[in-house]
Amino acid sequence: MTPNFYIFFGILGLIFGSFFNVLIYRVPTILEANLKNPSDKQSFLKKISYPSSHCPVCKNTLRWFENIPLISWILLRGKCRYCKTDISFLYFFVESLTMLSFLFVYWHYGITFSALGWIVFFSLLILLFFIDLKSYYLPNIFTYPLIGLGLLMSLFGFSGIDITTSLLGCLLGFFIFFFINYFYKAWRGMNGFGASDKILLAGLGSWLGFKSLYPIIMFSSLFGLGFMLAMLAFGRKYKMETMLPFGPFLILSSLLVYIHLYVYPITFMRFFYEL
Repeated sequence: MTPNFYIFFGILGLIFGSFFNVLIYRVPTILEANLKNPSDKQSFLKKISYPSSHCPVCKNTLRWFENIPLISWILLRGKCRYCKTDISFLYFFVESLTMLSFLFVYWHYGITFSALGWIVFFSLLILLFFIDLKSYYLPNIFTYPLIGLGLLMSLFGFSGIDITTSLLGCLLGFFIFFFINYFYKAWRGMNGFGASDKILLAGLGSWLGFKSLYPIIMFSSLFGLGFMLAMLAFGRKYKMETMLPFGPFLILSSLLVYIHLYVYPITFMRFFYEL
């Protein structure tokens, strides 16, 4: 592990983090436009690359020195240079988080095929987490690759689980939420989960195995309940019909499982894998 590679992966993480901010902002807008006008669908590639980065309020195009990851946000003090509108801290946070994830993967896996796969894994989770949090979308352009790559990583022995465990995790992850939602809809007349939540859980199962589904579902439910209680404490009213993005809670739970499996054993997590 040489310092030069840490610098390389840190810079690479910042570059991708900046690009992820573009995707987090633009992909939901494209999906919304395509849903409203399915006869004239917008091209993802075209809309992601054009127009150039700009202030969404005053529409001024950002110069290169206003688009340097982390540094520009700090120098501009979180405000647009032209109209002084606040620039969301989310941009700074996503770039920092992506950089840290790239550094972690290099530290943990070195220069290996496994490292490449896990970089994609964490990148997809970052995108799905913030897109769902902001817009209630879990785009299939990110969930399907999560499933496919998880199965390939296990098939070639790069993910730490065998292909049978991965495939079972994928199938069970999908059908558990499918049947829960089926019976909930029969009872309440409405969906209990978004259509893409089961695809996300299938993707997480393909990476972490079928034994990880129980703790992921349990802890994501606890996280969701804790979030609702916290919002109620701040005066936010929730009803049974209130939409709640469940993807972020699934992702947080899967990261807890990942830490237990591959970084540091968590005592209370051992119970789920001894069943």
